[in-house]
Amino acid sequence: MNAPAHARRRTRTIAAAATLAVTAATLAATGPAVADDPAPAPAVGSACPAAYPPAELVRATSTTPGTPVQGLTVSAGTTPDTVTGEFVGTIDDGIAPGVDMLVFKMKGSRITDASGAVDRGIWSGMSGSPVYAADGRLVGSVSYGMSYAPSDYAGVTPAADLYRAGSYAAGAAAAAIPAKVAASMRATGAAPQAVGGSMRRLPTPVNLPAGFSPAAAKSIAKRAGLKNVTFRSGSSGGRTSSQPIAVSAGSNVAAGYSYGSLPLVGVGTATAVCGSKVFAFGHPMDWLGKTKLSLHGADAVYVERDLDGAFKIANVGAPIGSFTQDRLTAIVGSLGPAPTGTTVRTTNRFGTHSRTSSTTALSPDWLSTVGGMQSSMDAFRVTDGIFGGVVRTSREIKLRRSNGQILTYRRSDISADRYDVSYGAAEAFAGDIDSILWNGFEDVTILGATESTTISEGYQAYSISRLEAKQFGQWTRVGSDPLLVRRGGTLKLRATLKRSPGATGVATKTVRLNVAVPRRKFKSPIGILSVSGGSYGSFDEEDMFEDYAEEEYDTMGDVSSLPDLIASMSRAEHGNDVFASLSMGRGRKAVEKKTRKATSTVVSGDFMLPVMVYGKPKKR
Repeated sequence: MNAPAHARRRTRTIAAAATLAVTAATLAATGPAVADDPAPAPAVGSACPAAYPPAELVRATSTTPGTPVQGLTVSAGTTPDTVTGEFVGTIDDGIAPGVDMLVFKMKGSRITDASGAVDRGIWSGMSGSPVYAADGRLVGSVSYGMSYAPSDYAGVTPAADLYRAGSYAAGAAAAAIPAKVAASMRATGAAPQAVGGSMRRLPTPVNLPAGFSPAAAKSIAKRAGLKNVTFRSGSSGGRTSSQPIAVSAGSNVAAGYSYGSLPLVGVGTATAVCGSKVFAFGHPMDWLGKTKLSLHGADAVYVERDLDGAFKIANVGAPIGSFTQDRLTAIVGSLGPAPTGTTVRTTNRFGTHSRTSSTTALSPDWLSTVGGMQSSMDAFRVTDGIFGGVVRTSREIKLRRSNGQILTYRRSDISADRYDVSYGAAEAFAGDIDSILWNGFEDVTILGATESTTISEGYQAYSISRLEAKQFGQWTRVGSDPLLVRRGGTLKLRATLKRSPGATGVATKTVRLNVAVPRRKFKSPIGILSVSGGSYGSFDEEDMFEDYAEEEYDTMGDVSSLPDLIASMSRAEHGNDVFASLSMGRGRKAVEKKTRKATSTVVSGDFMLPVMVYGKPKKR
């Protein structure tokens, strides 16, 4: 089997549950979904409160109050606040076919202020906040809200459905408010914009370090296959604490794709903790079904206002368990050991400054993103500024093949950027992880990935500005005419390197290359000569961690197995190389002769032109 040396990364087939554009009406037309376990959920232990039947709730009217509830949520610190609510009505099949949404008007904590006026409203991070009936039974969890404007109306996932997490395979991101519920909302003083809208799943933003720009966040979301998922800069701490934080009903809880130096986590609220079992969010994280996410407690700093709805900012504690179910009506996990994953370690050095970081990524889908983000953020931290420069890098990726064999990929390289030296090596690291992980030959498990970079200030780079070939004893500047070379001879080349704009160093350099000409006689005497520098120019943050450039290893040719790919990636041209290749023939009879020469700085630019082979080779 032949495949390109660089195999494109597989596309993730999952959908981001937080961004599903499926309405309840559409789902209702399809009929009930097939349940994972259609039977009633088994008892989850005496520590879990019994589920309150929604049929016993009384809707509020203009003259009578609705059924009162009391809830728990955290707006600051780790201790839950008490909130209260009043039942407004039910949105039939508002979450999914057979799963109603309960609507309550809530007050207390930061939802409303001391006067009862709406303050932050129902905020992102309240997802999973439990609400109880007067007798202590669990009514459900606050999981939906009017997320585009502060509102004290909450959509609640019923407790029985929450306990039965995983029974339904379809769900809605938004549920239109029917007339009868709208009437009850008006009777309880709802704002016009709330009555005219819909109940939307409360976002569970994935944290990004505060230093990441919106452009970088957008690119990371695209790379992860989550086109519309919310990545919020600085919504939680930039690292996982070494200290655990306890989780209980109504407390902060976080679910992570990674933990350590670079936690990618969503922060919400625990609905119930039954022995070691934890129910949270009242809606999916990513709607993956069976999953592996780290489980953490968290310490809330405060609830921030935002045009898209208020959200909680929190510091995340050490992992204290795993979430193993990511279902329609809850994420479910257990307290205990932290989940295992792949460790990504990066070290960045700049002068006397250095920083080493280590993160455990729990899914291969996030490995390259974690590697690239961690490397670039640490480079940004040690350089503490934006400037041009040069980066020398070494990388090592250890992997296990499907037959159990362990392989190790190693590579050293050099890159340069005129404007911002922080990103180039990170992009290459992410690309190497993807090229190996999604190789197109066989399934592999990456056991560990490390990168070490040394950053130097001062942009040093050259480009090939002129190419000459020795023709019949004289150096001739190449143009559009074919070069003439004897079969079995040597094509002698002289490349002039010109200092790139903004770079330091001498104005020009000269590099000589000798390319062997095949002795074989081909059907066509015309071949193609390519002369290039090993660098592909500056990095653009708008394309941060995109699918790795197809041309990054384009000089490796075709490979036919994973070991071939690893070997080809290891010996591929470096950023400071000038290389030449002469290709003759087609198909199986094709021959490619290559040569390269290392320089002291990064080189870019390329020439491509035809070569005509003539005569007979000289006798050896």
